[in-house]
Amino acid sequence: MLGTTADRLPPASLRTLANDDLAFEVLSGDERERQLLRALRGAEAPDLTVSGPHRAADWERGWNENLRAFENEALEPATLMPKYNRHRVLRLQGEYVRVAAAEFEYAAYTAIRHHVFASWFADVDRVVEYGCGTGTSLMLLAQQFPQLQLCGLDWAPSSQAILAKLATRVGRAIEAHRFDMFEPTPLELGPRCGVFTSAAMEQLGDRFEPLLQHWLAQDPAICVHLEPIVEQYAENSLFDEVARRYHERRGYLRGFLPRLRELAAQRRIELVEVRRTGLGSFFHEGYTLVVWRPITRGRA
Repeated sequence: MLGTTADRLPPASLRTLANDDLAFEVLSGDERERQLLRALRGAEAPDLTVSGPHRAADWERGWNENLRAFENEALEPATLMPKYNRHRVLRLQGEYVRVAAAEFEYAAYTAIRHHVFASWFADVDRVVEYGCGTGTSLMLLAQQFPQLQLCGLDWAPSSQAILAKLATRVGRAIEAHRFDMFEPTPLELGPRCGVFTSAAMEQLGDRFEPLLQHWLAQDPAICVHLEPIVEQYAENSLFDEVARRYHERRGYLRGFLPRLRELAAQRRIELVEVRRTGLGSFFHEGYTLVVWRPITRGRA
């Protein structure tokens, strides 16, 4: 999934893989056909919610629910896990799998994040996460890199409230600011800063250019994304076609990777890594890794 070997995974990834229930069975035959049909019908449901700026209130309600649970359970980190990471049939490297534990997707996602953070944020001084939600990635970063300066941005005010309490829980300062990725406001990232997004840019659809220009102007050291990248689906695969239809019906991120390739061809950025991990929820894959950095005179 990550293009590496087990012995090169960071200790945090290995602990997650060892401690969580990651048992699963690959579905085949008639059962696989039933899941394909269920996914296809789900992608064509007339009441499917479409992403966009009109959903800001929905995310505020969702993160506020996590905030209340976090407060009521004595700041227990498990309460910050988004409630949509609980499918029992998932996409895993070209197959539908039935998992033993509802937390499978989140655990695998966490192991991936630990590896990604170790690979790309070990040499930066600060990480700013755009669309940080309940702050689980910032919590992992705080545990993995005690020296890092951390900042979380989100358009939902309840996210900033969560980060304030999370900072108390982990004993670390965590900046928190309200930020609208559709209409970015000036923000000084500072030197040697890493940018991170995860399942956040998906909400932008094809309206990512203002945010991209915001990053290009700030000249971060590295930009790392774990997002649904529709262009990575195979054109001759029914398994991928049902995910593509769901992605397009939801209005998720599109055109971002081709735009990065265009900028790389112009020598404005270096496209460092693009990797389809093959991990997904039931309907689509939200964890394709994209890593890039601006090319400046100093780094050219």
